[in-house]
Amino acid sequence: MKSVTFLMHNIYAMGGTVKTISNLANELVRQGHPVKIISIFQSKKQSYFELDSRVEVVSLVDYQLKIRNVIPLLVNRIRKFTPLFKPKQLSKHDPGYAQYSSYVEHKLIRAIQQDTSDVFISTRASFNILLARYGQKNQYRIGMEHMNLTAHTEDYRKEILRYYTQLDAVTTLTSKDQALYQQALPETPVFIITNMIAEKRHHMMKKNQIIAAGRFSYEKGFDLLIEAIYHIQEELREEEYTVQIFGDGAEKEALTQTINYMRLQDIVFLRPTTQQLSTHMAESKITCIPSRNEGFGLTILEAMNQGSITVSFDENVGPSSLIQHGHNGFLVPYGNVEKLSIQLLDIIQKLHGQHLKEIKAAGYETVAAHAPEKIYEQFNNMLSALDK
Repeated sequence: MKSVTFLMHNIYAMGGTVKTISNLANELVRQGHPVKIISIFQSKKQSYFELDSRVEVVSLVDYQLKIRNVIPLLVNRIRKFTPLFKPKQLSKHDPGYAQYSSYVEHKLIRAIQQDTSDVFISTRASFNILLARYGQKNQYRIGMEHMNLTAHTEDYRKEILRYYTQLDAVTTLTSKDQALYQQALPETPVFIITNMIAEKRHHMMKKNQIIAAGRFSYEKGFDLLIEAIYHIQEELREEEYTVQIFGDGAEKEALTQTINYMRLQDIVFLRPTTQQLSTHMAESKITCIPSRNEGFGLTILEAMNQGSITVSFDENVGPSSLIQHGHNGFLVPYGNVEKLSIQLLDIIQKLHGQHLKEIKAAGYETVAAHAPEKIYEQFNNMLSALDK
């Protein structure tokens, strides 16, 4: 069995990519692969999602408040306020560029150069570029795309495509994104490895509740959901519905102000991140994914698994690859808040009985196609193709 190393930004933080890699790492060790995760940053004692004890985790920079961590903490503080210690090789287009210093960059590149696994997989566009530049030729160097090609800025895309030609393979989450990458990189193999779902299905009484979850950032579109709720607030009050939005991030204060300005404090609530999200989904009748850009939409699978009806925007790579409108969930025109309002209200007031059961059953079928053994099959097929 080939040994596999994953390169992560922070396995100790909450996030869709973190959950995806945690699930995949667990499945790989169950199948007999030696697995290591290199986490550039460590912010907590334990990884956010549970990892099999056989998965080796190595962190490069520990930001926990301990005496031995004084150097990275000091360099990071200086980096925030001066151009000193600015990274020189990491792509300046990386959304988290400001979090990196030359000190961190040096440790990152050295970790890539010194790794001895059979397969090295990086999980972020800027890391994929570094892997292409500094990875070892005797390894399979694989760059994972956890967003989609069109989500990156034009300048970032140019840099990505220039260096990805040096990788042994690229993976995408959807067939649509695979086609885009393959057209742009005709000489580089592009494989689909979708996100897997490995969660228990709960059977709970449903509440009159709409749920949403994710990072509080512009791309996740929670402001669009709040605006949609504003247009149907009286109907929701009559139906005794509430909206629970789980997460954290830079836009938390802005979202709070929007809720207050629209006087929705009695029906829309911001909740902290939770490791019991599946339980909250299981008791929610509807899950809304209002993202402006969504590479896959693991939340969609999680909601379907818990029998919660999913609603998202069409023409968005992830949701449109998972949701078939009216069959296993609902899609509304991209960014159309009014249509989102109407769709949510239509589900609340009209979706009952046999039609509801059929949509839930179709959702369960979609989930089954993303079970751990199915995704491992995709992964193993990729390795077999590279071996030829």
